[in-house]
Formats: sequence, structure tokens, C-alpha cells
Amino acid sequence: MTAHHFVGEGGYSERLRLAAGDAEGLLAQVSAEVDAAGLQVMAEQAVPFPGGGATLVWVLAESHLVLHLWPEEDHATLDLHICDYRSENEARARRLRDALDGFCFAPGSSAWTELAVGSRRLVGA
Repeated sequence: MTAHHFVGEGGYSERLRLAAGDAEGLLAQVSAEVDAAGLQVMAEQAVPFPGGGATLVWVLAESHLVLHLWPEEDHATLDLHICDYRSENEARARRLRDALDGFCFAPGSSAWTELAVGSRRLVGA
């Protein structure tokens, strides 16, 4: 099986900062980005933590997306895993990664790693 796995981190974008206080709204905004990339949300959940942090999870038909928020550090991380089980999803995975980069991270603050999964080679190593 081939899959596309991206891990990103960076400082909050202004859009994320505005959305972070409303977990339901943030779930909806990111779900819209998933849909726009041509992927499908099956379930979603937000778990808040004391101090304003949160972990948000989207179970996708193609795998998953997890967003961790650390407002006290002005920092967020993303874990995006998209499988090619029934169709070639590389372009969709990259489109979603790029959309989430702009939505979640301040310009110039993000760092992404692409991890090897299945028959794919590690990119950027």
C-alpha cells in the first residue's frame, strides 16, 4: 500500500488564532479544507485542554488528520496521513497539506516532513 504522510509544525496564523477559541468552528473550517481537496471526513472530534490547548482529530475515508494546538506557545502541529487504497490520492494529499499550511501556520514559520509509508521512499532526507 502506498500512502502520503506529512508532519508539520509552526507558529499560529492569524486565521488559526481567530478560529482556535471555537472548537466547533475550527472543526468545520478544516473539514471544508478537506472537502475542497477532494477528500472525505468520516468523523471529527475536538478535545480541549486546560489553558486553551486542544487536539482535533478528523477520521478520513482515506486515513486521518490530527491538529494539536499550544496557544501558550503560539504553536501548532499537524499530522496528515492519506492512503492510496482505492485511488491515487497524492495530488489531493499535497493540496490539503498546502491548504492547511496557509490556514494553520504564520507565513515563513512552518516546517514539514514527509514520511515514508509503504512502497514510497522518504522524501527530503
